[in-house]
Amino acid sequence: MPVQRLRFGVVLMSSGCTRKEWVERCRTAEALGYDVIGVADHLNLMSPFPMAVAAAEATTLPRIGLYVINSCFYNHALLARDISTTDLLTEGRLEMGLGTGYVRREFDEAGVEFGSGADRVDRLEAAVVGLRHAFSKEEGAVLPSRSPHPPLLIGGHGRRVLGLAAREADTVSFTGARFRPEFGRTGLVTASVLRERVDLVLEESAGRAVRPELNVLSKATVLTGDRRAAAAELGARYAPDLEVDRLLELPTLFTGTPEQIAEQIRGHSEEFGLTYFTVMDAAMEDFGQVIERLR
Repeated sequence: MPVQRLRFGVVLMSSGCTRKEWVERCRTAEALGYDVIGVADHLNLMSPFPMAVAAAEATTLPRIGLYVINSCFYNHALLARDISTTDLLTEGRLEMGLGTGYVRREFDEAGVEFGSGADRVDRLEAAVVGLRHAFSKEEGAVLPSRSPHPPLLIGGHGRRVLGLAAREADTVSFTGARFRPEFGRTGLVTASVLRERVDLVLEESAGRAVRPELNVLSKATVLTGDRRAAAAELGARYAPDLEVDRLLELPTLFTGTPEQIAEQIRGHSEEFGLTYFTVMDAAMEDFGQVIERLR
């Protein structure tokens, strides 16, 4: 039986692609049943706003997600103008996503102070306030097609950023990963840690009239008849300190047959309350087989 109210998104990478290639990728995502086509914001990729417009022009049904804008890189008034313009040109299909940014090299290249994690959350919080103010103007500004603004997604893992998301966002996106100094990069957290983060969001959003949608970003999908072997191989890259049994519990890694992964998603939806699952570009076609089992 299909799971109720699930949405599926894919983050498409635009590095070095032609317009034709971008259009074909977006149309493939739509044909595979994705509800949201996400556009990332990194310096090695094409600018997210024109790419979002191009994605909307190439497709009919999917929402177009900014997944996610690095809020530290933008003046709030200019960002509001870009979001509003993109929302108008996509005819109200835009979903705006905000994050703190996490790649120090990109901050250095852009001439923006990286600062501490707390500094970047402060800037994200200021961006949310600044955008709401810009969108509230009645004249003298470009305003989005929807009032007060397109749906807002905030993504991250830290307690402060998730608390902010719980209070302010329409969708809370869990990265399920934190920076690990011993690895020199991020590593996936356990299911129990993710469960604690979900509980935090539920607690912080308890007073809202409508609780936010819960999203998770999956790092990899492997179609295989040997789930344990695939999980072990992925663990070496994404979570070197986690045993295979712990890896198999995660909603941030999908391994198995399409039927097994579909069942995994049903379980994650029930356990964590997740109703929106996003995968990366490389997994688009394989995960499309999973979507087929969940419709």
